[in-house]
Amino acid sequence: MGRGPLRYARGMKLRALPRFFLPGAELKLGPVDLPKDEFKKIYSVLRMKSGDQVAVLPNDNTIWRCELAEKQVVGIEQQNLKTESTLKLTFAQALPKGDKIEEIIRMGSEMGVAKFIIFASDRTVVKWDADRAQAKIARLLAISREACEVSCRGILPEIQIYRSLEDVLKDNQKSIVLSETESLPRWLDHALSEHPREATLVVGPEGGWSPREVDLIGDRAVTLGPRVLRTDTAAISAIAIALLTRE
Repeated sequence: MGRGPLRYARGMKLRALPRFFLPGAELKLGPVDLPKDEFKKIYSVLRMKSGDQVAVLPNDNTIWRCELAEKQVVGIEQQNLKTESTLKLTFAQALPKGDKIEEIIRMGSEMGVAKFIIFASDRTVVKWDADRAQAKIARLLAISREACEVSCRGILPEIQIYRSLEDVLKDNQKSIVLSETESLPRWLDHALSEHPREATLVVGPEGGWSPREVDLIGDRAVTLGPRVLRTDTAAISAIAIALLTRE
């Protein structure tokens, strides 16, 4: 015979409970209403019942043990989270082809990126008009949110769209830019050591930077090593180097 749904009891550790973000939820003040999508997931997909426990992330770097009460959650216990990196990393990615940006957002969110910037470079093949960009950002935010729930992060990343590399560099004066230019003397880990608390890391598109963009980048250029990497490989490798050594 098959087993019934798992009961989530009071003694279970917080990380063992189903968890989801409710940004701005003030659980200290009393019960909080469940959004429709979370209500459906909890009761229809997870087959939970009133009285079961869940973990709620209010997007303030805390986690709450809560009890389900029909269409609401009731706070029981609050803990501070220690899952955010000590380095506040903004990651800027020239829009790649296909669904690569979704994987970059998913993995970068799991690893601890604080903010994502997506921009069109001179050699970007894919173009987003205003309507498509709005729908794409909504999807990427959902992917990022799910990744943060899985990895038990306490704060959701921002996602913004910029028009060009020029705009990225203008707003982020101390950017570190990965480049495939040969014989670069400056490596990523050395550049990151100069920015121990906050950094902006920029990765280009398939085909690399244009000569005009190389001039714009100037002495911000750094290398990961002697090999030429695909843009998504370079992105995740750079994020890992930046964040996973600074927990």
